[in-house]
Amino acid sequence: MGDVRLLLWLRVRHARTFLVRAMHIVGTDIQNDRDLGERAYQLYAAAALLVVCVLVWFWAIDTVEGAFAALGPAVAAALLPLALAVPAAVFAAVAFSGLRASPLKFSHPDVAYLAGSSVRSAALAGTAFAAAALAGGVLAALAGYLLGAGMAAALGAFASPLATACCAALSVAAAIGGGWLVGLARLALPRAVRRRRAGLAALALATMIVAGLAGALSVAAAPLALAEPGFAAFACVGAAVLVGAESVGLALLARRADIVRAVEDSSLYADLQPFGPFSPLDPTVVADYRRRCKLARRGPRLRLPAATGPGALVARSALTIVRQHEGVPDLLMLGIAVTPFGVVALTGALGPVGLLFWLAMLVAAPQGRREATRAFRDDMRVRLVRDRLPFGTLALLALDSLPAFAVVALLSCAVVPFAIPAGASTAASLALAVLLNAAALLSCGLDAVRLGAGGLRPWSEGALVALAATCGALSFAPSPWLAVAGAAFVCLVVAWMIRGGAERAR
Repeated sequence: MGDVRLLLWLRVRHARTFLVRAMHIVGTDIQNDRDLGERAYQLYAAAALLVVCVLVWFWAIDTVEGAFAALGPAVAAALLPLALAVPAAVFAAVAFSGLRASPLKFSHPDVAYLAGSSVRSAALAGTAFAAAALAGGVLAALAGYLLGAGMAAALGAFASPLATACCAALSVAAAIGGGWLVGLARLALPRAVRRRRAGLAALALATMIVAGLAGALSVAAAPLALAEPGFAAFACVGAAVLVGAESVGLALLARRADIVRAVEDSSLYADLQPFGPFSPLDPTVVADYRRRCKLARRGPRLRLPAATGPGALVARSALTIVRQHEGVPDLLMLGIAVTPFGVVALTGALGPVGLLFWLAMLVAAPQGRREATRAFRDDMRVRLVRDRLPFGTLALLALDSLPAFAVVALLSCAVVPFAIPAGASTAASLALAVLLNAAALLSCGLDAVRLGAGGLRPWSEGALVALAATCGALSFAPSPWLAVAGAAFVCLVVAWMIRGGAERAR
């Protein structure tokens, strides 16, 4: 019990440090500001935050109840199997994460003072699992309470929200425990078995089978949950028993776990610990550092195809998207959400407010267009590479961005026909979607040039404002093709500026 007491004290210290950093948001330091006035302000700030959280919680309950009541009993009953399958999805996510890297994470101080100490591995794994299960259980309890309130509003008779919250918390805790069992089983495998990857393949296959069976049983239990009010209590008991059994299994596996391998798997986690959500550094710099750390520890995937000339740049750019897959969600967001929203706004269906909101999405969330031009920005940043590429700035931008542009344009063209209002021209909307994506990517090229030697330095946001203003003004014309012509004109002007501009010195 001494090891557990020590680790719990360490968790409390970590929570205290997190609270100190969180209170910096309201401009106070609970560790150093200890006079009466500062303590009174800290209590006031904590009370205000508590009141806000309570009000947001009651607003969420009212919103969910209204939404479920509007959906009706049939739709609510159809959504219940999906909700019951969430623990199976959580188990699969945690288990496969444990197969990739150790679920037991160590920071640099943990490696120095815990991993090599006399603290038992069972205590290390037990306290870490308890913290993960507690965090997941609290979030699941909140979601379960909302689900119970919504189902009661839609069906009239359902288990109480408290019972649903308890059931959700224990079910998700059991799912997390199952995932931890898989991760610790990987650490407990002998090194010879791990090198052959046969043991990992067997664990992955078992994980898929268990997750599939759990999901199928959850979906099959939906009618019983609707018909029997006591189903939630029965599920709570079963989940609690499962959590207890998993705790015993974790204690047994932790004794055989390879802590050295866990320390090796935690190297990236330890390096990224100082850059948490309350880091004073620029979030863009922190995100770039985190990405580079992950890439540095990731082995090469696939090979660069044999190509020469412009084809080599296109092939390298496509391979970059595959290898640096962290940016794929940003590309999907640009192609599925941002550009189709802009097309709908330019049809006049959303009014002037829709145009302003679309412009705000383009300017305030540049991740998608920056991700699409990542290869170009990398080439421009490294002068040793740029000086040896026999292409102009515009040609380099076009070749490096071609694979990402193709992906984004295809996604937009697939979504736009279903997003535009009835009566809008499909052909004009598709052409506008392609041109909006092209303009967004071309705008990033302005950050790499200046207009003449020592001249004006354009910026990408200015091109986006010009695009929104031109297309927005022409969208009020009778023909939708005028907005298309306006987008094409902006693309040509931006391309001319990039081609005629001088590259900025880096």
